[in-house]
Order: sequence, then C-alpha cells, then structure tokens
Amino acid sequence: MMDDQNDANDMPDFSGLIDFEQIEEVSRVFFEESKEILQGLDAQIMRLEDAPNDLEQINVLFRKVHTIKGSVGSVPGGQLLASLSHEFEALLTRIKRESQTVSKECIDLFLLSSRLMKQLAEALREKRDLYPEELSEVIETITRYNGFQFSGEAPKKSKKSHAKPSVVSDDEDGVWMSTKQMNEMLRLSGELLVLKNFFSMMNQTVNFRAEPDLFERRQSDFSQNLTKITDQFQNQLQVIRKEKAEESFQGIPVLVRQTATELNKTVHLEMTGLDFLIDKSLAKDISESLLHLVRNSIDHGIEDQFERTVAGKPSIGHLMIEIIDRNGTIHVTMKDDGKGLDRERILKRALANDLIRPEDADKVSDDEVYKCIFEPGFSTKDKITTVSGRGVGMDVVSTLVEKYGGSISISTELGLGTTFTLVYPAPSHILVESAMVASWNGFQIAIPLTSVAHITSCSTLQLNRIEHLRYCQFHNQTIPLLSYQEIRDDQLLLNEAKVATSTAIFVRAKNSMVALLVDRVEAQTDLVVKNFGGIVKEQKGFKGFSVLADEKVTYIVDPEQLLGMLKHSIPMENAA
Repeated sequence: MMDDQNDANDMPDFSGLIDFEQIEEVSRVFFEESKEILQGLDAQIMRLEDAPNDLEQINVLFRKVHTIKGSVGSVPGGQLLASLSHEFEALLTRIKRESQTVSKECIDLFLLSSRLMKQLAEALREKRDLYPEELSEVIETITRYNGFQFSGEAPKKSKKSHAKPSVVSDDEDGVWMSTKQMNEMLRLSGELLVLKNFFSMMNQTVNFRAEPDLFERRQSDFSQNLTKITDQFQNQLQVIRKEKAEESFQGIPVLVRQTATELNKTVHLEMTGLDFLIDKSLAKDISESLLHLVRNSIDHGIEDQFERTVAGKPSIGHLMIEIIDRNGTIHVTMKDDGKGLDRERILKRALANDLIRPEDADKVSDDEVYKCIFEPGFSTKDKITTVSGRGVGMDVVSTLVEKYGGSISISTELGLGTTFTLVYPAPSHILVESAMVASWNGFQIAIPLTSVAHITSCSTLQLNRIEHLRYCQFHNQTIPLLSYQEIRDDQLLLNEAKVATSTAIFVRAKNSMVALLVDRVEAQTDLVVKNFGGIVKEQKGFKGFSVLADEKVTYIVDPEQLLGMLKHSIPMENAA
C-alpha cells in the first residue's frame, strides 16, 4: 500500500506545463475561422453539383475542408470532427487523382457531412457531449466514406430521419461587426462624450439669466450636434444589424435539391436579387417562410417528369425566387411552372373544414379561396407524407408575414404555375418614429409621417353621410371622416359644429385611407416608441406610446390597425 502511495507521489506533475489560456485561444480562433467556412459549405457543394467536372470548384471545396481538418486538430475534443473532415478530404483527393466525376451519391454524402460538421462544431463550442443519435450518425457517415465506390450505386441510406438543413445560422442571434463599423461606433461614442462635457460646461459657466443670448446660442449648438450624432448613431446600428441577402438564403438550394430528390422530381432553382443588405432578423423569418413555400411548391405544384412530359412541358421543373428592396419594403416573389392551384379542390376542402360557409361558396372570390391554404391544419393531401399532408407549414408563412405587418398575394393559372408574393415592411429595431403630434379631447396622439397623406381644416371639406357614418371628398375619392372614438364604436358621436372646428389628418395604410379628426396639430417630431406595459394601458389602434419633453404621454397610431377597426372603409382607387 505504501509502495503505491510512493509511486503516486513520484509521478511528475505536468499541470504547470499545460497552458490552458493558450488552449482557449486556439479554440476561439478555430470557431471564428470555421464559422464562415461552415456557413458557406452547402453553397459550395451545390456549385460543385452544377459543375461536377470543374477542377477549380473541387479544389475550392478541398481547401475549405482541409482548413477545417487542420485547425480543429488542436481543439480539445475535436478528434471526431477531424476524422470526418479527413474522410471528406480523402474522397475529394480520390476524385482529383482518379479524374472521377462528382456523382449524385458524392453530393448526398457531402451535404450530409456538411450538416454533421456544423453539429460537431456547435457541440465543441458549447462544450457539450454528442447525443447518442448524433454520434451514431457521424460514425456511420465515416464508415460510408471508407467503403465509397464510384460504381453508380447509391450507398445504403441510414434509416434515421435527417434533420432539415439549416438555412440561417442563429449564432445566438448575434451580429458581426467589421473593424470599420467598430471604429465608427467608437468615433460616435467619443463625440457623445465631448457633447456631454460641453453640456456640463455650459450649465456651469453660462448664467442663462445674466447672459440669455449666449445661453440660447450654446443651447442651440448643443441641440443641433445632439440631433446629428443621434441620427448617425441610429443609422450605424441599423447597418450593423444587416447582412447580405445571399448569406441569409444560401441554404435554399440545398432544400430544393433535398425535397426534389425525396419526391423523385427534377427542379431547377433560379435566385435573383441577393446582392443587397437585409436586416438579420427579417432575413431569418423570410428564410423560414421560403422553406415552407419551396417544399409546398415542389410537392403540390411542380409535377414529376412523366406528368410534365404528358402536359407538353420541359421535364425539369423551374422554381424562381426573387428578392427586391423597394424603398425599404422587401418584396419576395416565388414562382413555379407547375400545375397551379386547383380552386375547386381547395374550396371543397375549405367547406369541409368550415373555413367557408356553404351559402357563401358561389360568391367567394378566388383570392379568398386561395388564402385558405394558409389556415392552420389545412391540406389538400389525402395521404400524409414526409413532406406534407398534415397542414403544417403554410400557416407559419402567414404568421411570419403578419409579424411585420406585411401582406401575401397569390397569382395562379391552372396548368401553368403559381406565384406567391410576400411583402415585408423593413423593421426598425430602434423604435424611433418621425410623427405628427396632435391633440384630441384632452389626449395627445401621434401619426407616423410616412402615413400622413394630407392635413386640412374640416371647414374646407365637403361632408356627407353614407349609411350611418360620415365621409368627405378627397382627390375625387370618398374617405371616412371620423374621430378615434367613432372608429372604435362604429357610430357617429360628434355634431356638425364640433366637426367644422376640427382638423382632419388623412391617414393612409396600404390601399385604404381615413380622415382622422383632431382638435389641432401640435408639432412634428421624432418619438421613441415604447411598448405598452403595466404602467400605460394598451389601446386598440395604437402601436405604443412615447413621453415628450413636457412629460405628456402620447399615443402613437398604428395606421393599419386603425383602418382595420373601420368596418366600413372604402378602398382607395388610385392609391400611390
């Protein structure tokens, strides 16, 4: 027993030789270097599938995988990722050395490996053990590499269901800031510090009673500089939150390929408009919407090769996705050349699901019928498959669009295809609204300037009543003229004398307009929008509130919600 203790005491102590800080630094460098490589791996594999004999594309993929293999070797616990990368690299080496064509089986294996490499890197970053199913799938994939033959036969597929490919990397919902952007933020923070010192000095050195003119000049200078810096600061933060659209949607081609392969169809994807910057959170939600639209289109819309040949179409289906930024509003169009939406089939299922009343079946519009596909649980599939049939997915699209106050439109032609257009107003994460502040009945309300079409005295308007509400004429259109309470209660509450002495603010949203009655317009200003909480009670028709310099609470109008409350609104015929 004593001998054992002596042996233990005689063992050399290596703890002082291990530099744990250096190990942490090596790991940190690996995660930073590998992040961009792993994010772009799927896109590179898909480019290789489009050009299976392009040696340059093979070399690019080889270099990416080789970099991962080399840098992960020094990361504690990275042996499994290194082994998978090694086998990936070895197969690419065989392809180059033997001048092999990159087959479909190769692409399948590469895409699977890409997904597993991301999972392994994530587990390393979180310092967690792999789940048994993850470990089993990695080992099975390495085994497939060892036995891979260029025989044209597809390798045996795992019986385990594969997770859907990742379209957008959350990275814990963080953002990446370039050195240039960081320097700009530091510059602005420096200017704010100078401005703070200026304000302090102004209050200490200038007596506003003895030197009112000097104090007013200093105060004016301070106000102008503060406005300039805060505007720059806000704009810079908005830029930092954005990323290239191309980065956000690089997983879509992988999804198209995976879904088409699963359904034994051939689909060509064309994506345009990926060269502008888009807000990261919006990009994530658009990607999620496209996931469901793409799968639905390939499953329900695009026919298989036999059906397309019989219909006189090219055997390869075509799917087009276009993203356009129109004055800060994102328009996403997804178009296929499939068989189009079957109105009667959708209507029949909508009637069965009580989405449309039988007495309305003959007069319901095409648009109302087609939008039933976005209802939760709705599906025209009689048989549930791995792709669809449970009615899950399209309702997610509708929810994500509504989250931003956007809209969905559908255009379809039987036998020729369907076009979905999603419109997303660009989100403002720094909730500052340029607004018109007005008084009404003892309260202050603010209308976003982007929704203000016109302001005028009611004494100049031609008024009339239609049914039980008040209307006025504006640019040859009949527009409702009501106070907030009248809109809320759907009835007239004011007499003609009160209306004549009021001011009308014409509020526009989408293709509708209402003339909102106020006592007077107070000012135009920038407001910081605060969400309704326990202190201020939430009010229907308002997006939030703000506290002005005079400490008065101002309710900020939500134009779309306000018009949605109006049960008898008349759509604008010539809305800009």
